[in-house]
Amino acid sequence: MTLAVKENVPLAPYTIYKIGGPARFFTEVKNGEDLAEALQFAAGKAVPYFILGAGSNVLVSDKGFGGLLVRMTGGEVRADGERLIADAGVMMARAVTESAKAGLGGFEWGIGIPGTIGGSVRGNAGCFGGQMQGVVERVMVFDSTRNIKYEMPNTECHFSYRDSIFKRHPERVILSAVLRLHTSDPAAVQAQVRRITGERLAKQDIGAKSCGCIFKNISWTRKDVDREKLLAEFPELAQFKDRPTIPASFLIDAAGLKGKQVGKVIISPKHANFFVNEGSATAEEVVMLTAIAKDTVRRTYGLRLEEEIQHVGFG
Repeated sequence: MTLAVKENVPLAPYTIYKIGGPARFFTEVKNGEDLAEALQFAAGKAVPYFILGAGSNVLVSDKGFGGLLVRMTGGEVRADGERLIADAGVMMARAVTESAKAGLGGFEWGIGIPGTIGGSVRGNAGCFGGQMQGVVERVMVFDSTRNIKYEMPNTECHFSYRDSIFKRHPERVILSAVLRLHTSDPAAVQAQVRRITGERLAKQDIGAKSCGCIFKNISWTRKDVDREKLLAEFPELAQFKDRPTIPASFLIDAAGLKGKQVGKVIISPKHANFFVNEGSATAEEVVMLTAIAKDTVRRTYGLRLEEEIQHVGFG
């Protein structure tokens, strides 16, 4: 293809947050060949690049991004026996729907995640007891430093809570993923998808201008977490003692921050880990509100909140 590159493209329309200034350069790609050409363009211009999927879990600076924004779009998804093969640009909801139609279970939990397959693998996305680590069999990647494509098995992806090797090695760009699922009754799978969808709609601000959860839940095994001291000092945390993490939403809510607002950004009264753009919010307002949440939770519980979202164009 001949790469179509635009200049000074506003990024707000390409993010779920609807926040962000312009990209110096902008292009859309669908496959590895397109991606290789895009990254060659960035190298030729001596500018950084950023790979964007659905625009969830991302906060773009009000100043924008001074490099090449590469948007992964569309792609194919198909079932092959007990496997689901999906390109990186495929939306999670579409992949879940296709797996349900094929009578493949084990992926129902992904229906409400507002991102793409690529972004979900990169961040080891999960909810309702499932996560990408548990379903990914292998990943096709493009290594921008060596200009080659190759497969990585699950064990080489180094998945952990909301993390993977792809976050630490951004030169390894996800092109597609093979998910290993299991045969199930299509009607039962679709019923489970509907149930999870209903629960998410009841508990979260689905469809709002929000990038999803701002903060990671806090693992009991994190080095700076003193489990026994916390349980002794804060009896309300005992309800989570048999779970692997303390929900960030609980901590923010318990610190009295539901409904807290800075400018046009508000901590959702429905789910305290959702920071919602109520209109013409700015990235600066989001940063200010996240700083308030971090400081308040630290002063209340002595715990450090870690952001889950990616920041683009800051610094």
